[in-house]
Amino acid sequence: MNNQTLRSLAVIFFISGCALSVGSCRENGPADALVTVIDSAGKVIQGAKVILEQDSVISANTGAQANVHKEQLTDFNGQAIFSFPLEAVLNIEVVKGALDVKDYIRLEQSKQVEKTVVLK
Repeated sequence: MNNQTLRSLAVIFFISGCALSVGSCRENGPADALVTVIDSAGKVIQGAKVILEQDSVISANTGAQANVHKEQLTDFNGQAIFSFPLEAVLNIEVVKGALDVKDYIRLEQSKQVEKTVVLK
């Protein structure tokens, strides 16, 4: 091989290596949600039921309906933490006794998105 061919191959391997290293650094972690529930005075509410769900999205390709539903109670800090494998826009419903509030959250891949919900 001549020098020109060797230089061309070196450039191709360098570019390929850069592309591979950039691709391998891409984050593919879970999409997490941290929901904090407070009252109108700003005090955290322990023991509120937080529901994250989505069932109204239908795939245009497959016709399959989304069926995401997770729920848990807030801890002593008024927080509930959820983890999902993919980013999504989910409905939030918070219930405590006779109080009920609805909102939404947009999850992002490899990030923890925080949302504060005021229960009134």
